[in-house]
Amino acid sequence: MPLTRRACDGCISRKVKCDGASPCRTCQSSLRRVECTYLKPARKRGPKVRRVVRESLDGEDSPTSTGGPGPSVSLEVLRYLIGEYQRHSYDVWPILKSKLLLHKLESIVDDADTYCLATALCAATMAQLELPSVGEGDAAVDSSVLAKECVRMREQRDYREQLDVRGVLVSFFLHVFHAKLNQRSSALLFIREAVAGARRLGLDVDSTLSSSSSSSSSSSSSTDLLDNPDLLFPLLWVSERGYSMHLGLLPSSMESIVLPEPCELQGNAHALGLIELVRLFVAFDQVPLHKRSAGRDQGPLSPDELAHIESALSSLSLRQANSVGTRMADYYITREWMRTILWQEALALGFLSSSSYTELMTFHYPARVGYDLLWALQGFSESDLLPLGRDQLLKCFEVANSLADTVLLASPSAPSRSALQLGPHDFLHALYQKLVPFLEQDAMLNHILRSKTAEALVRASPRLLTVPPFTEDESCSDASYGFTWLQTDQTDQTD
Repeated sequence: MPLTRRACDGCISRKVKCDGASPCRTCQSSLRRVECTYLKPARKRGPKVRRVVRESLDGEDSPTSTGGPGPSVSLEVLRYLIGEYQRHSYDVWPILKSKLLLHKLESIVDDADTYCLATALCAATMAQLELPSVGEGDAAVDSSVLAKECVRMREQRDYREQLDVRGVLVSFFLHVFHAKLNQRSSALLFIREAVAGARRLGLDVDSTLSSSSSSSSSSSSSTDLLDNPDLLFPLLWVSERGYSMHLGLLPSSMESIVLPEPCELQGNAHALGLIELVRLFVAFDQVPLHKRSAGRDQGPLSPDELAHIESALSSLSLRQANSVGTRMADYYITREWMRTILWQEALALGFLSSSSYTELMTFHYPARVGYDLLWALQGFSESDLLPLGRDQLLKCFEVANSLADTVLLASPSAPSRSALQLGPHDFLHALYQKLVPFLEQDAMLNHILRSKTAEALVRASPRLLTVPPFTEDESCSDASYGFTWLQTDQTDQTD
């Protein structure tokens, strides 16, 4: 395996570390199989080279992304990436009519707002799906180029005072792009800008924008791009709440959300799945976890309050049998993440005990949540989970990390359960294996979880050394596999 002193073309375009092999490990492990090549000529470091070369090639009459007023991303690139959105990301963001968006790009000249929307959508899609750059050499376009182009064109217009649905969507997709890159401040500001803009337009009350459309033909035209308009504000609402919770912040508004009537969503699997996700957050809003972080003097939560909400979350499930697969994964990941947050709150308040009357208040509860998450995700492949993005990776990491902490705190003494029964070490190992394809793009999270998983497995009791010999009428299938240890006396678990 020959080594070079430079990164391959794919790693350069994706701005990730390359080991110089041919092919390199990054390209080999990528979910989107790409050819690992070293065809692009090496260039000097620094931003000047690309800009100078591009300006010399384009000439003064051709607008560039650094200062020209016109679009600089070709329609062919946008067409390809909008197609990728429709094929892979529509299930996550079922809010845009991709064919109509392409038609407007092709037929309407100088429509800067629609062009901004297209570049924002393509930047989010490209980043979320970890797609390689499109084009070659200095004409190559990646997600960063698209995001910068969107912002450049947007800043040329008074978009805040001429707000319409396209502006709201642009802010949302820019949030997705920055969240994928873990640029937290930018991601938070963009999602809050999207929510504020939606409220300003009345989307939280009336998704048809009847009041706005009557005052502006462009506003009416922009609403035509919406697919499932009733879902736009719920999507923004859950996105902002989830991201704020990751950062330990309050959402911008504690007002409840008005959900569409069930009769309006019959037969729409995308709508029903998202509404069920909203119901999770509505149920979780009943837990005033923010009272402590906001310093409000309203008294601590009681064990009964936490147990009641945990029971409500555990009982919720998708009601639609034919729900979209990606949305189902999103739903179950979010539910188990919320249960983990409740357990962390119980831990912080000193409620945990091995003799507790409810499982939430015990130290082995993260193992239960880890098992439930594994069971929910067993039918989903890497390609099913990839469109969900970094937010869902963080939620899964939170579940696995809490499980790892409890496993490492447990006594290393031999377990009382059968050597053939699965336990928390097995659940942790399985969760890590499920997450490792996505953790490879996040070195910090990968290092934390990999180190804890390795230590937990090394410290685990050698259960197979205690396996009794099988009798003639026994087999592995008769053994007590599963997690029945969770239903036994809780006193054999560490407290």
